[in-house]
Amino acid sequence: LKAPFEDQDWLKKILLMGVVNVLICITVIGIFVGLPNLIGWGVTYGRSRINGGTQLPEFGFGYIGLGYRFILSMLVYGVIAIVITMVVGAIGMLLGKIASVLALVWLPVQLVVALGIALIGMPMAYRFVVHDDTMAGIKIGWAISFIMANLGTVLMFFVTVLICGLISGAMGIVPIVGGMFGAAIGQAWNMAAIAQLAKATNNA
Repeated sequence: LKAPFEDQDWLKKILLMGVVNVLICITVIGIFVGLPNLIGWGVTYGRSRINGGTQLPEFGFGYIGLGYRFILSMLVYGVIAIVITMVVGAIGMLLGKIASVLALVWLPVQLVVALGIALIGMPMAYRFVVHDDTMAGIKIGWAISFIMANLGTVLMFFVTVLICGLISGAMGIVPIVGGMFGAAIGQAWNMAAIAQLAKATNNA
């Protein structure tokens, strides 16, 4: 949580990256610029911290290519995750039509599946950031092995990312700027967590 604030210019950098890129994302075409740029900025920050850096990357649009590489690396797993989520959701709807109590019983299953998808996906994001693996999204077997070999550390990492996500999401309560600021600080927190995970696992 404190990592981005180690940069004395954190407020300027976070605000610029958040406000400008989220504003760009509001347009249909802009989402293909703003979102990848913000992701690439985050990856740049994560890699910097792995190498001992503490400064947030400067504001700019030079991160778009890296952002697209990250998105493409996770594309296969993203499609798999969407399909599984839709199937599990459809089962819940069918059970609800049979009896509402069945749908309620199915809710914990949906929650476990969602958490499982997120848990397996995070080491894949880690693999791209740390090892620049453009095929990270298909390394499901590796991700499971990585989790099992570093279970306690990965679970701490997972909980940390969830907490950071809740905090950055809650910033959206503040009109206009809050959500934009939250998007950028959330990226910084996630990548700082990945950098910390890399150090804890010796860049496994």
